[in-house]
Amino acid sequence: MRKIDHVVVLMLENRSFDHIFGFRENVNGLKGCEFNLLDPSEPESAANPAFLVDNSASFAVLAGHGPGHSVHATNYQLVNDKAGPSATLPPSNDGFVRSYRDELIHDHVSNPSPATLHVVMQSFSADSLPSINALADAFCICDNWFSEVPGPTQPNRFYMHAATSAGFALNNWKRVLDVRTIYNALEDAGCTWATYAFDSNEVLEFSQVSGKSENFKLFDGAFKADVEEGTLANYSFIIPRFFNSKNAAAPTGGLANSQHAPQDARYGDNLVADVYEALRSNPDIWAKSALIVTYDEHGGFYDHVPPPSPVPNPDGLTSPMDGDPSFAPIFAFDRLGVRVPAVIASPWVRPQRVDSTRYQHTSVLATLNKMFGFGGFLTERDASAKSFETLFDEMDEPRTDTPTTLPRASLPEITVAADDPRHPANQPLDPDQRDMLMRIYHLTQSSQPATLTAASLPVTQGDAHDFVRAAYQRHFGVAG
Repeated sequence: MRKIDHVVVLMLENRSFDHIFGFRENVNGLKGCEFNLLDPSEPESAANPAFLVDNSASFAVLAGHGPGHSVHATNYQLVNDKAGPSATLPPSNDGFVRSYRDELIHDHVSNPSPATLHVVMQSFSADSLPSINALADAFCICDNWFSEVPGPTQPNRFYMHAATSAGFALNNWKRVLDVRTIYNALEDAGCTWATYAFDSNEVLEFSQVSGKSENFKLFDGAFKADVEEGTLANYSFIIPRFFNSKNAAAPTGGLANSQHAPQDARYGDNLVADVYEALRSNPDIWAKSALIVTYDEHGGFYDHVPPPSPVPNPDGLTSPMDGDPSFAPIFAFDRLGVRVPAVIASPWVRPQRVDSTRYQHTSVLATLNKMFGFGGFLTERDASAKSFETLFDEMDEPRTDTPTTLPRASLPEITVAADDPRHPANQPLDPDQRDMLMRIYHLTQSSQPATLTAASLPVTQGDAHDFVRAAYQRHFGVAG
């Protein structure tokens, strides 16, 4: 009999392993002596100081819009060179501060202070993010899990769904991907699936599944209800909230919880608790469940472990693709991205387990394949990825001592009225959010009112949140 019938993945945003877990004990973390120089090509001096790691990361990034995490930025972070690692230039992970300085200047922070630059080298203490650390204490932390692409959000999320980004190494805001996905494989094997989102949902960008409106749900209400009613799918994928909504209420509801910088990371940590506690609330469902919490990519934050190479190109496609902008990187999809946090929780997992096997996002797809018997892989990438289904074979009986709740970070209260310009929903969009909104506009343009143009798209968080939900509902017929 199969031990696991329900696999749930929560993919958060843009944090490296060392940034979240670097100072935990018994993992491949930091010693406290790791550093970057402002200019890695020059010796240390008063004008070229060393920035040491520490565990005093602040909850939100206060200057600029967060570290760079494009392929170009990641190449500089790894080897201080735009072309990236090679056989003659292996990763040294010494360019994170230099890359962050360049990103801040691009964000019009013309003379960033040492304290501002230090942000990229800092880690969170366990007390700062109690939910994910308690989850790691109670279950299994994977300290050798890598993103699929040394670049931004969208390609990495595409790999989690399809084991390819169809040759795109940058956030591809105008394309629909006509490729086979893990959801097609699940259906062919007679298995069920669902996605749960708050606003943006990248799975709708895959044409082979976007018409299945009943599989696209809102997290609020639907996820917990499906667990309580015993109707949770065999595979559930949860996308966090990217925009502050107008119904944000003190102290928790409605604020962006993806942890994408510059967001306050406490809201995403609380989401970890929300997901776990909902899943844990039904003993029958929990007894056959596995929860994987991971991050799409490193977000430009320091990690000391060099990413692996070579890895197989999934489908022979390389960047740039036809129609890509001029700044698209040259990349052959032959090496993995930076290491990211990953925790696996299940009553079939021993407490305080550390798994140092080399995993990557497509390890989830390889594991689903083994568990549910797909009989074939999506691409060369998931075919080569190490699966982790044997982790659940280490126990003969499910644990009865798993926590029912997780500790939570205290969240700041909203003390202004909903119509106050200072309210989170009335804040302007950052560049990544504007790009995301433009992507959804192009994706749903054929069903938009003729009077709507790109120039008239929302400019505040709350309006953008409402626009995304309405656009998805009108275009795809999904819950809005």
